[in-house]
Amino acid sequence: MQSVEVEIFGRRFRLRSDEPEKTMLVAERINQQIKELSTQFDNLDFTKLLLLISLQQQEQILVLDDRNSELSTELDRLNQMISKIIS
Repeated sequence: MQSVEVEIFGRRFRLRSDEPEKTMLVAERINQQIKELSTQFDNLDFTKLLLLISLQQQEQILVLDDRNSELSTELDRLNQMISKIIS
């Protein structure tokens, strides 16, 4: 693990990561999101902005999980059709 220093909304955090470049990229994206949200919700503090980002990202994960399940089902269906054609 390597030590990585990132900055989010003017605050520095020292993290340990097996993939420092990816960690820095994630932190940059979070920093961008929090800056965008802070312009929309100027009355929210750092913690509430992070919570809002977490909720938005969790919603995106749920949508992607549903889509992944749909695609997996479709792939299984297509594989069965291909198996029938080949047999």
